[in-house]
Amino acid sequence: MRNGILCLEGDWELGLKRERSVVPVLELVKSQWHVPFIHRTASTRDEFRLVVGEWLKAKYKNYPILYLGFHGLPGCLQIGADNVPITDLFEFAEKGTGRIIHFGSCETLSAHKSVLDQFLKMSRFVGICGFKHEVDWLKSCALEILVLDELSKRKISARNLHVFKKNIHSLAGPLVRNLGFQIWERGRLYK
Repeated sequence: MRNGILCLEGDWELGLKRERSVVPVLELVKSQWHVPFIHRTASTRDEFRLVVGEWLKAKYKNYPILYLGFHGLPGCLQIGADNVPITDLFEFAEKGTGRIIHFGSCETLSAHKSVLDQFLKMSRFVGICGFKHEVDWLKSCALEILVLDELSKRKISARNLHVFKKNIHSLAGPLVRNLGFQIWERGRLYK
């Protein structure tokens, strides 16, 4: 059985209309490879905390991939009107064992190495991945389909993070480089 995905998505535009969403990416991954997913939205920090708190419960252990679809800045997520440094995401403190986060946000992983290491040490996630640059929406969605497929195939572990890195570079090396996609394990960057 494939690893499940919890996707927590922010608002991409102002106003009430939702023109963009990562739901089609999730639906494609589910229809092609039977990867289960849960999709929720968060427009405020409190909504973010509520969803993450629920996801961290043992009953969601079969959903070890957290896909965060938000706007981003170096080392930050834009959650509603707030720019939240990833090191301030204390809801993850010591709870990430056996799990991974994909930051589907521009520039979040362009933070200094010490910031990313601090987040991984605090949270205990096996790893994080995401984008160092501002990215094109469609190109990032294309890569995320492959990222989610690869992450869902095997148990989330440090050993399998190496397999993931090798496979994603083999499948989409030029896209990985163009989008500044990075994979971090505690104390280690895979480019």
